[in-house]
Amino acid sequence: MKHTQLAWLIALSLGLAACGGSSSDSSTDVDTGVGTDDSTDSGTDDTDSGTDDTSNEEGSIYGPFSTGTTSEPVAVYFDLDTQSQVTLTDEEAASDTQWDIGFKRTSVFLNTHQETPVSLYFTGNNADFFDDEGNAIADSFLNATVDSELDDYLAVSASDIPDDTEFSTDSDSQVIGTTFYNYDTTTHVVSAAEDVYYIVSSDDNYTKFNVTDIVTEGYGMGEISLTVMHQSVLDGQTEFAEAVTVTANLVGCTEPAYIDFDLQQAVTADDAWDITIPCSDGAGEFAINLADDALVLRTDADTYSGVDEAAAAYYGFSSETVSEYAITENNWYYYDSTTHLLYSQFGVYLIKAGDTVFKMQITSYYDEEGTSGSYSFRSDALSAE
Repeated sequence: MKHTQLAWLIALSLGLAACGGSSSDSSTDVDTGVGTDDSTDSGTDDTDSGTDDTSNEEGSIYGPFSTGTTSEPVAVYFDLDTQSQVTLTDEEAASDTQWDIGFKRTSVFLNTHQETPVSLYFTGNNADFFDDEGNAIADSFLNATVDSELDDYLAVSASDIPDDTEFSTDSDSQVIGTTFYNYDTTTHVVSAAEDVYYIVSSDDNYTKFNVTDIVTEGYGMGEISLTVMHQSVLDGQTEFAEAVTVTANLVGCTEPAYIDFDLQQAVTADDAWDITIPCSDGAGEFAINLADDALVLRTDADTYSGVDEAAAAYYGFSSETVSEYAITENNWYYYDSTTHLLYSQFGVYLIKAGDTVFKMQITSYYDEEGTSGSYSFRSDALSAE
């Protein structure tokens, strides 16, 4: 459960990604997938008759591309320049500059490893799918088909490309990050953010904690105190136990401090620790890192008195670093709570990859057999600068 330092791997990945645009001389396998899907929007029986195995005219549909299952998801990476799937492992994709857009179950993400990160803009073509308050009009989604929404797609042209400042790219953020302390820019005083709580899932148990006190040492932390409330699922506990204060002294430190939530005390690097506070120049850094196998959820004091083990998968636990995808600002699907199906909103997105802007419209999340996670979409280049 020990935290592994991966800084050199990250540096290597960034170095490999530092050159190249949307195109690449990589010999990676590609698959165009043009015209292989005759299905339409999710949950309907309409078919698209405008594509065949050789068609590559504007509005052609690519796919379906399978992204696996909920329990075993698989990422699909697509190169818009060649309109082809690029066969990569997730590790290879982390530094590859050929692919532009990726799909993994309901997530659609962009390649941020190119010299200029791939970016996205939503045209707002289907504003009539929403009411004046911005709520989805269910019938608009349920009745839309590949054919009925083709004209919206074809109508988007190079004249619709906005300034570069209107495009957004994916980004990463931290669940804990700097949220456990407050910094007063006037007095330069650092204080604990006592109203911010975290729940950590680790070793099949759950622990709720917050930072209650920080004593600074120079430009770092000399001491940090946490209130820890442990829930031992292995012992049958269904709620967090009484709070225990755990303090880590980092004055003059030469190595990180480690805390084990099961023992509710500071431990050494050789023990089964859950969080660690890095050390630099004889004081703690303003950071709290998780063990590699731990997940975290940021919350408040009152929302959770414990974690229901049976429903834990739906709480929103994640790794410390989470990706924020640009497309989620105007997400591509509508969820029907009656049928539990995802319906494409047939939005037309502009994607800037290298010097070229492409338009894209997701047409289905299902293959002909109704298998979820099988993406089909339209994509065409609009311009090359």
